[in-house]
Amino acid sequence: MPFLNLAAIRLCTESEGPGKRIAIWVQGCKRKCPGCCNFDMQEFRRNRIVDAADFISVISNAVDTYQIEGITMLGGEPMLQAEGLAYLAEWCHKQKLSVVVFTGYLYQELLEMKNNFVQKLLKHTDILVDGPFIEELYDTERDWIGSSNQKVYYLTNFYKPGIEFENHSHSMEINISDKTIQMNGWPF
Repeated sequence: MPFLNLAAIRLCTESEGPGKRIAIWVQGCKRKCPGCCNFDMQEFRRNRIVDAADFISVISNAVDTYQIEGITMLGGEPMLQAEGLAYLAEWCHKQKLSVVVFTGYLYQELLEMKNNFVQKLLKHTDILVDGPFIEELYDTERDWIGSSNQKVYYLTNFYKPGIEFENHSHSMEINISDKTIQMNGWPF
């Protein structure tokens, strides 16, 4: 069974893709884009190791508790952990949950990789947002998209094209509990 090295989890967010979603950030990224708001997730280090099969119960609980409609995979760089994420994405599709993936790679680069796990992850992805974050091209027109060079690919018919323009705002969420403060979304 594949494992994942996770940097962070949000059981319910509305700022990392369309609708209510569980968001998982993986640890490690080769691109190290200047200005990345997830700077601490770029380093390749052991963080929170989870068995992908065990993580399914976390997703199921989020569906039951928060009525999420899907999962968002970000990072770090998700394609560097494509085996475990593909396993989760395939399970999500069987449950009629949507899958959104953010990657610093270009879609064409992913197709040319000829990596079976990357191809399986793409097969079970509804929306792919590709391309490196470029700070000088910060995008204020589309929801959940970092910079204007990044393209949105609708790989299935789960969502109608253009959904990233519907709210016209970047949102930032702050969750405060007894032990933690969690922030996600766009901190600018």
